[in-house]
Amino acid sequence: MEEIKARCAPAHAKTQETPFFRALLQSNLPLESYVGQLRALFVVHGVLEEALAESMEPRVTRVFQDSMRKIPLLQQDLRYFEPRGVADLREAAEAALAIDTRVRLRSLEDPLSLLGYLYVLEGSTLGARVLTPVIARAFGLTGDGGLAYVTSYGPDVAVRFAEFKGRMNSLVTSSEERLRIGDAATELFETLEAVFAGLYPFSPESRTFLVTSINPEAGRHAVPDDEREVKAAIRAGDACWERFPYFEERYGERGRRFARSDGAWLATLPRLDTAQVLRQTRWLGRLLAARGMPTILLQTQLEILADELTAAIPAKGREYEKLRAAAQDLQETRRRFLTDGEAATLASEFAASVGATWNSRFPHAGALLVCAVADEFAGAAAAVTSIKPWMTDAQRFTPVWIDAAHETLRRAREFAAPRATHEGR
Repeated sequence: MEEIKARCAPAHAKTQETPFFRALLQSNLPLESYVGQLRALFVVHGVLEEALAESMEPRVTRVFQDSMRKIPLLQQDLRYFEPRGVADLREAAEAALAIDTRVRLRSLEDPLSLLGYLYVLEGSTLGARVLTPVIARAFGLTGDGGLAYVTSYGPDVAVRFAEFKGRMNSLVTSSEERLRIGDAATELFETLEAVFAGLYPFSPESRTFLVTSINPEAGRHAVPDDEREVKAAIRAGDACWERFPYFEERYGERGRRFARSDGAWLATLPRLDTAQVLRQTRWLGRLLAARGMPTILLQTQLEILADELTAAIPAKGREYEKLRAAAQDLQETRRRFLTDGEAATLASEFAASVGATWNSRFPHAGALLVCAVADEFAGAAAAVTSIKPWMTDAQRFTPVWIDAAHETLRRAREFAAPRATHEGR
């Protein structure tokens, strides 16, 4: 650890001397800069923690422990600031996404070197003890609101860092490996310097709404320029999420973030002509169905999104009707294989079989199974195989539920197969 520290010391010092930290210490840092830092760190921690946890290098997984994950803390802070509608800073977001790319390459080419990235981020927990009261004073924060990340280990920070240091020293004994890890630590400091340069000072033109402000893991796809449309998309994503508890049970908080960011992308589609909108939503429907999200979920989100956008900007109501047309298109595709009556009957029979308790916990589960079959016959090849194992998991569901799920899938296929044969599928 001392070798790594010495090797990256110049880059570390240079990062600490950026205008960002000078402004923070003087309580002159704008809120956009602080929240932008949290978003950038979410991108970095998100990709790094995933790479560390899934690494095939055993020493990496022995050094990194689940208790070191910072994503839940960053989520908590970002939720705290969410009502303030803080804009993104384009240059900082782009610099963070460049780090994302570097982590993915290192995870393939030299996974052990990622411990250098971890060294930088774990070391920052020591400095956070000094910064916490400064941040609280600068932004009027009390308690842990907005401060969860910088207070991650609480009073145990020194003990936790000593434990991390011990694991590193015992597992990395080769001088050549220490060199590689030190170089990776230097690289992260240098790339973080670019992030901080983008955070402060910034020009008014840098302020924008990027998908990273909604979901830091979503990459670079488009979102609306109009803040009203962004907020409508977030409301629609949340409403769809709450209507189908399956989302939360299976995909957790990460799934909610993607429901929001997908919704923001969908809100950009009405600027296209109707034919293009249909092509885009059909593509997304197939993609999501193959990941365990039947198209009834996307259909519902499109319908809610059209309502929310029209309520937010009534003058563009006719334009937003393209989203409702896309929702109708998804439904019509399924109707070619299962009628509304057949789908409703099968979903009702499933609900009757599993009972009231399970229905209150997982409403619409039967409809999701039936929809997956229709999606499969419509061309989404993995639609059933992506949802069936989860819906028939004996660790999660009772034998009665599992039997009902199998029966629902079987009967849905019986309805759909003759029509698929007629269509030549």
